[in-house]
Amino acid sequence: MLTKRRLQFLNKIKSLYEESAAPVHYATVAEKLKVSKWTAYDLLRELEKDGFLRREYVVNTTEKLPGRSMIMFVPTSKAYQMEAVEGEGGNHLHWYQDWQEVKERLLKIFSGLSPQEAKGAVTQLLQEIKGKEHPLILATYTLTVLLLCLKTFGEKGLNLMRAALQRVTGPEMGLVLATGTGLGLAAHTSPHLPFVGQVTGLIHRFHEQLDKFTNREKKLLSDFLKEALERSLGVG
Repeated sequence: MLTKRRLQFLNKIKSLYEESAAPVHYATVAEKLKVSKWTAYDLLRELEKDGFLRREYVVNTTEKLPGRSMIMFVPTSKAYQMEAVEGEGGNHLHWYQDWQEVKERLLKIFSGLSPQEAKGAVTQLLQEIKGKEHPLILATYTLTVLLLCLKTFGEKGLNLMRAALQRVTGPEMGLVLATGTGLGLAAHTSPHLPFVGQVTGLIHRFHEQLDKFTNREKKLLSDFLKEALERSLGVG
């Protein structure tokens, strides 16, 4: 059961996670909520057992305890579904569920896809995208089309985009750098392809919309892009 106290801790760790785009240590939550770190740890473990948080082990790089793993926490999709129910009503939950379905469908496209098959997938998605109105769903389609466009040229462009993503920490900066890198590669590698112009227009629209997304939406897009890249490259 998500009590008022648990909800307070869940909302705090979500806000901290969105601000930093990195796993959150329980001591940070304790400091923000002015409780002991052991109280915070116990509450976060309860949220973890209920499926609202995921535990991650991060190597400590501080001078005090160098090289030692720390227990950190990350909100799960269930945590954000709860936010939809508690905070913004049925319409918000409805689009979130729609986005989850779109995300899973688009990710499946990348598994075992050849460059020739990627070209056909680009053409199909460019037709589908015309009927997409919700900004987050449209943005997810745009990222998919861009990756598929790069896939038609092989894996070099995808690897360069992946390397670009690894150089930044924040979701927004990562999205800007990755899409800019991808678009530049596509335009330079094969500007004569008929869909490159359409992809360019989609990316420009994506950049215009990016400032309007919430931190959570930017994180959802960033996570999607990273997972799609991994699948496209057959990593993991």
